[in-house]
Amino acid sequence: MSHSKKIVRYETLMLTRTEITNEEISMLEKSIEKIVTVADGTMDRFDKWGKYRLAYPVEKHDYGIYILARYTVPSEKIADMVKELAQFFRITCNEIVMRHVNVRLDDSAPDQYAKPDPVDTAGTGSVDAFLKEHKIDSMIDLDDHKDVEKSDINSVEA
Repeated sequence: MSHSKKIVRYETLMLTRTEITNEEISMLEKSIEKIVTVADGTMDRFDKWGKYRLAYPVEKHDYGIYILARYTVPSEKIADMVKELAQFFRITCNEIVMRHVNVRLDDSAPDQYAKPDPVDTAGTGSVDAFLKEHKIDSMIDLDDHKDVEKSDINSVEA
């Protein structure tokens, strides 16, 4: 009897403090890739977007750095992987990652994505409008990490 594993695409968008170091970014990438790999998935992309002005202060910060990780994971492994990611952010990264959200990508979602211009390269970088436009607005009105974990669990579809 053979069963085919349904592979689903996910992304995790992280809002980090502006003081994040290249070593911490590398640690984030390696740790997320390890969590995805343990879940029999593959990391497709890990992209530092840059520095943006936030729509409202988050943990008393007016600016943050956004990082996007995209990966594929077998559907039966998603729930455990999301729990592992939530624990990783809560315990290991609570000093550098202020917010995060996991989103299941539609099968028809393109591999390429548009991102707003960061403040540190040009313009004002309206992430708030970008998140709403791309239906990631759950990241906008979170008060603390507990809400993020709830949204993580709610975004999981097996």
